[in-house]
Amino acid sequence: MLRAMSTTDGSPGTAQFNPEIQTAIKAELESILRAPIFAQSGRCKRFLSHVVLETLLGNAGELKERTIGISVFNRANDYETGDDSIVRVTANEVRKRLGQFYGESQDGHSIQIELPRGSYVPEFRIQPSRIRKKMNGQASSENLSSSTSQEPLSEVPTDPTPDAASLSNALVDTEPGIGTKPDFIAKHSRAALWAAVSILILGAAILTLWRINSARSIPDIWGSFLKANSSVLVCIDTHDLHVPSAAAPDNQTFVNAVLYKQIISLDDAAVLSTMASILGKKGVPFRVAGAEQTSLTEFRRQPVILIGAIDNKWTIRLTQDLRYRIEVANPPGSGAAKQPVARIVDSQNPTNTSWITDLSIPFSSWKNDYAIVARMDDATTGVPVLIEAGLGNTGSIAASELIASDKLFDALAALPECRNKRNFEAVIETQILETKPGPPHVLRLTCW
Repeated sequence: MLRAMSTTDGSPGTAQFNPEIQTAIKAELESILRAPIFAQSGRCKRFLSHVVLETLLGNAGELKERTIGISVFNRANDYETGDDSIVRVTANEVRKRLGQFYGESQDGHSIQIELPRGSYVPEFRIQPSRIRKKMNGQASSENLSSSTSQEPLSEVPTDPTPDAASLSNALVDTEPGIGTKPDFIAKHSRAALWAAVSILILGAAILTLWRINSARSIPDIWGSFLKANSSVLVCIDTHDLHVPSAAAPDNQTFVNAVLYKQIISLDDAAVLSTMASILGKKGVPFRVAGAEQTSLTEFRRQPVILIGAIDNKWTIRLTQDLRYRIEVANPPGSGAAKQPVARIVDSQNPTNTSWITDLSIPFSSWKNDYAIVARMDDATTGVPVLIEAGLGNTGSIAASELIASDKLFDALAALPECRNKRNFEAVIETQILETKPGPPHVLRLTCW
């Protein structure tokens, strides 16, 4: 038994397969996909078709978890493979189904397609003995037919199955460096390739239509911002070092008025950069202002994006009437001798449900942080408001990552109560490792 590895030198992506071996492998792939055990799983069919055809085209080196997730399952280019296990789960399911397919098959297979554990590159096991047996049986049948028929032997159709020698030498009779040429592919193999491509295109079209229909029925995060007649106000929390100054506000020096009272942390600046990038790509004009320098009158003029919680008084104020509200004990500037403690409280279950970040704990010891992400038509200001407020800075970063990714869309689309609603609020958590936030996880979500 010979094994046709995905490469000629042990590294994926450089194997060359001659026309005979490609024809045989694709015929085997068609047989597998038609089998009931695969026919009932569109996901497994797409996965197996993709990895086999890409390997035959010399692209085995590109068969990584991320690239498969993007190409086969329409994931975003920057999706988190650690959080989304669809490729790994599907690969394991394909391995099991392949084993069951060959275990239950009554006919001998001249080629077997396998998916080794720990790899997404398939292997092709060539078994010449079964080929010879099949050919001998066909030859006997042809001899019997020719002995009873008046037709010339030359008129008998030839068997399209490649002979044992051709398959055995399939990996050594192709010149190195020459890729697979479409002109060498048999007509039925070309049809199979186009069928696979058509399935992928159809799947992508269906997914696109689903996302469009879902987007129409769930809260639209950016719709109100795109239609605004004025620039969006991005209100960010600023930090005050509380340096005493005897001068009146109009007579304060630049150092006292700006360097000590309008400080933005690097993490908040990163969140601001993410929002600026999103708004810029959507063509939405915006301006930035510190929470302490913003009045309620200004809020009523344009849509608002609130960043941060502890030092953003507007975030605290505008979340008080929401189901999940932010509370801060010993806030900065309160004069309390203790460090701030921030929490998110479920107003419908205030005694049993809360998520707390104790800011007195050394930052290097933090294990997690929490944040609120919300979009609402605020009754107080009369304008649409988007909130991304972490109890700590890491929570705000996680909130901005959630808004910038497809995870928030998917979470809204998956919750029936969010259909045909305009507003939503989510509680999210991020695990912290060495002071860096991990991917955001939605803990609670409500729409109205």
